[in-house]
Amino acid sequence: MRGCKVIIACRSNAEKEVNKIKELTDNPNITSKRLNLCSLKSVRAFAEEIKNTEPKIDILINNAGALVTSQKISEDGLNALMQTNYFGAFLLTHLLLEPLKASKGRVVFLTSALAYKHELTLQNLNMTEFESKEMMSTIYPNSKLCNILAAQEFAKKMNKLEIKVNCADPGIAYTQIFLPYTSLEGDSWSKMFLRALSTPFVKEPIEAAQTTFHLAISEELEEENGELYFRCKPFRKPDILSDQQFVAEIWRKSEELVGLKPDEKL
Repeated sequence: MRGCKVIIACRSNAEKEVNKIKELTDNPNITSKRLNLCSLKSVRAFAEEIKNTEPKIDILINNAGALVTSQKISEDGLNALMQTNYFGAFLLTHLLLEPLKASKGRVVFLTSALAYKHELTLQNLNMTEFESKEMMSTIYPNSKLCNILAAQEFAKKMNKLEIKVNCADPGIAYTQIFLPYTSLEGDSWSKMFLRALSTPFVKEPIEAAQTTFHLAISEELEEENGELYFRCKPFRKPDILSDQQFVAEIWRKSEELVGLKPDEKL
């Protein structure tokens, strides 16, 4: 996989990061494109651009995620945190079916151990009214459960196309996902507190990424499909995902909420 073309999709300007990666890897085939997962219009525009410029996609890693957001409801009327962490990637994966099919590609969703603390129901899948802060705290775990569900169900629906879909739990890494909590300049108290809190469990980003890399490129896993991995090994999925009626209802509601057209559904 060395020297492969990499497209970094993000909503901010990633030119600095792209240049740094090029320098570190000596790979000039790295670019960035704008993608705001909290906008269905942006997701569709990005997918269209990719389909017009890339004949195939070998690997799609749905890595974007947020712990908190200042915007509660998106322009699409969706819960902004759920849209960033789940709905956006759910739509994007559907829209990139053709280039994935062209290469019999692999798709990796990312999740968290907090998925096991979910309180997901069909009614709160898209939570847009908040009676308490406690209600907000359930959204992140719910979104991470949805990513495991998405990997499981995409795997079933794409298997006939020889596209493999799995889910990775990278553990805890001190990355920019913590930025909303560390907005003060310098070595602020909040930064030091967060680091102290997470030190027993935290990984360097490169270490945390190993499970994702394993699912994306390992020759040993060419036939692995619909599984959850943690520390590069299979891991038990939340029990609720064996409830096929629940899973089907969440899937159908997700299709509706992201506005999938009949010919875009799997």
